[in-house]
This record gives sequence, structure tokens and C-alpha cells, in this order.
Amino acid sequence: MVRHLTGPVSSHDLPAVHLVLPTSGTTPDFSIRAIDAHSVHRISSGQVVIDLQTAVKELVENSLDAGATNIEVRFQNYGLKAIEVVDNGCGIAPKDYDSLALKHYTSKLSSFEDLSRVLTFGFRGEALSSLCALSDGFSVSTATSSEAPMGTTLEMDKNGKVRNKGKVARQRGTTITVTDLFKPLPVRRKEFERNTKREFQKASNLLHAYALVPCARENKGVRLTVSNQTESGRKTIQFKSGGTSSIRASVLALWGSKALENIVDLDLSFEVETEKSVLRRQGLVTDQANDIVTPVKVQGLISKFAVGAGRATMDRQYFFVNGRPYNPGKVQKAINEVYRTFSANQSPFVIADFILPTHACDINVSPDKRTIFIHSENNLVQALKVCLTSSLPCTSLRSSTAWS
Repeated sequence: MVRHLTGPVSSHDLPAVHLVLPTSGTTPDFSIRAIDAHSVHRISSGQVVIDLQTAVKELVENSLDAGATNIEVRFQNYGLKAIEVVDNGCGIAPKDYDSLALKHYTSKLSSFEDLSRVLTFGFRGEALSSLCALSDGFSVSTATSSEAPMGTTLEMDKNGKVRNKGKVARQRGTTITVTDLFKPLPVRRKEFERNTKREFQKASNLLHAYALVPCARENKGVRLTVSNQTESGRKTIQFKSGGTSSIRASVLALWGSKALENIVDLDLSFEVETEKSVLRRQGLVTDQANDIVTPVKVQGLISKFAVGAGRATMDRQYFFVNGRPYNPGKVQKAINEVYRTFSANQSPFVIADFILPTHACDINVSPDKRTIFIHSENNLVQALKVCLTSSLPCTSLRSSTAWS
């Protein structure tokens, strides 16, 4: 005789695990077995797309990689009902329809070694497949330049396979619609419903980051428009970027002219000595450390280093590595520490893009790609503090036009 107890593994809605508890005289079966493919797909998908902002940023990154110059992000009921991302990029070729949303199918890399050279936002081929598994509906409308003004509609099943295909009139580009995000995961869906507006605000804040640097760097300027349509049908434009290759123009479009008051250009260059631990991992002799350096540039905008020129909070601080938004940790702390030596009770407005060789950082750290490891980060932080302290106070009162 055995008793069967069924329950969820965790609050992240992993497939139910059936625990077989022995009664007297029986031996439990603890043998190692492979998890079925469907469960593996659901488990891994829940790690890739963890919230609304992750889902949206994956779709926006696809549009940027497709060469779009105009991207619209349309939320319905703050993303609870649907998310739609419309772009005028290159479109999807018919030969790629069947593999479009399959797990680990990508055009961005072909081997592990390519990770040290990747320049695109996406590279693992997980996002679309994960969204198929984590939503109640996933559809695509697309057309290449040779097909427009006629395009193709694709409806995907939970495994990322094409379920239905049709024709539609449209211009070049791609539209992806995700309906009822997290509906297959009851606990996560309930959490999303309870905190819809908070999750929407987090997604909006992240999209601000994409409007500032990626949309200014990529494709000679990208216009990003974000809107929300409430249950009553009322549509509101949340924000619209300038669509030019100017960060200043993006700031102006997002927050108005007042946001540019007391703001100067951030344009630093320095070299970072390679840490001995990095050299050891690379199999290099440690006494060569002084000869091996990494060139780093930091470009963007920052508050003037003067009393009263900063902000009361750190709400407008955006950090990037080679144009990719990331969570900065030590770097953000270092900039704020230096700034507070000039204005003790304030934090600077900061847009800082760290430009460094692709081999000097690891972007394949977390499923959502927001965590980036920078080699010799401690040395970079120290070099950054020295450069900030010596350079910015001397130039903070001048008006620069490098980013205008």
C-alpha cells in the first residue's frame, strides 16, 4: 500500500510532482529519471520570462536586432490582457517560420565561442519559445520587403510550433502579440493580477532605458512609442522617444526640457589593468598583469558636479554595457560616492554607457540577460572613480554639444 500526495514544487508553478511515501514494509523509489520534455520546457521557460518587463524587453530587443527604426509597444489593460510589439524591421523570411519559436533556434550564434563576440541583444533563442509556453496565445504577423504589401500570420502552440498560418495585408516588419501572460501558471498569474500596475510601471521604467541608449545607438535612431489601452477602451500614450541618434533628444522627449537643466556630457576614457585572477583563468603568466589592459570608454549624460545640481533620489540612473541595459551594482555605487563628495545630499542624473571589448565582459550570466559580469570589475571601479574625480569637476560648468 502506498499513499499518493500531490502538490506544487514551488510558487513558480513547476509541474506537480507526485511523491510516493512508503508505508511499513515498502521501499521508496529514489532512482534518477529524466524529466519529460514538456515539463523541462515549462520549467526553463519560467526562468527566462520571469515578469512583464522581461517579456516586453525580449520583444523590443528582437525588433532592434531586426533593424527597426520604429517600434510600438502596445499594452492592453497594463499588459494583463495582451502585449503587442509592432516594428518596421526586416521581417521574417518564410524559410524561418517553422523554427521561429522553437527553443534554442537562433540566427545570432552557432557555437559557444560566439558568445565572446556577440553584438546583438538576443542570442540564445529562448524568448519566443518561452512566451509560447507562458501565455494563453502567441501570434505573429510579418512581411519582408519582397513580400509587402502582403504578409503572413502565424499562430503558435505551447511548444513554439506553427499551429495555423494565413495571409494578411501589411507593410514590411513584424507584429508579435502575447495574450494572457502567465495564464498557464496560476500562482504567477494571480501575483501578476494583484500587482498589475506595479509590474506595468517596472516595464515602463525598463523601456525608458531602451529609449535612451539602444534606440539612440541602433539603426541610426529608433522611435519607440509605448501606449496602454484600459479595459474601458481608452488609449493613452505613455511616452515616445525622439527617433534620432541623440541621447539629449531622447531625454527631452521623455521628460521635457527641464530634465536637461544642469546636465553635462559624460565622456571618459581610461584603461583597466587586468586582475591576476582573470589572467590565471586565461592561462597567462601573472607578472604580465601590468602589460595587459582593457580600454574603456564611458559615454552619456550626468548632472553637473555642483551643489544643488543633482536629484533627491536615484530614480534617473541608467547604466549600459555596449548599449545593453544592465544592473550595475558596484559601478553605480562608485559614481554616487564620487558625486556626493560635491553634493552630499543628492544623487546625479546618470546615463552611462560603458563601451569595452566584447571579450572583456560576460553577458550570458542570467536568463533575463540583465546581469553582466565585467572582467576586472574592481579595477574598473577604481579607475572610474579616479577619472571622474579628476575630470568632471573641471568641465562640469561648460556646455557641451557632443550628444546634441
